[in-house]
Amino acid sequence: MLTPCLVGAFIMVFIGGILTEETAPSMLSGYNTMSDEKKKNVDFKAIVKTFQKVFYGIAIALTIIGILSYFFENKKLWGALLAITITWGLLPLFFVGKNYDRNIYSRWQIYFNYFIMLFLIVLGLVIAISVYNHEGSFIIE
Repeated sequence: MLTPCLVGAFIMVFIGGILTEETAPSMLSGYNTMSDEKKKNVDFKAIVKTFQKVFYGIAIALTIIGILSYFFENKKLWGALLAITITWGLLPLFFVGKNYDRNIYSRWQIYFNYFIMLFLIVLGLVIAISVYNHEGSFIIE
């Protein structure tokens, strides 16, 4: 479990590292399609810092899970924690990101935002329970 955790942590650090104020407008969906008027209502520097903190936080959590899994054998538990860390780790983007966007959105956009949050929560639970209750190996032989 150490290797998948470290690979996931590396990917999160890589994404957090390439996400800067210069590259973010093309990388963050939605921002590059906003009108100039709506872009003025967004504190873009704070959103970029929030994204970086979230991705680095997930990377730290994955590294800790990987190191602990090396010393304590329980592949089911560590696999479940890996799934929950990646899916639930993205949830702060929804809560904290709202603080830096003063635009008013339509009702369907707000509901869609809540749907994605609920989807991440349920997805993390389903994957974690599936991994924890799975018998045998996930490797196809």
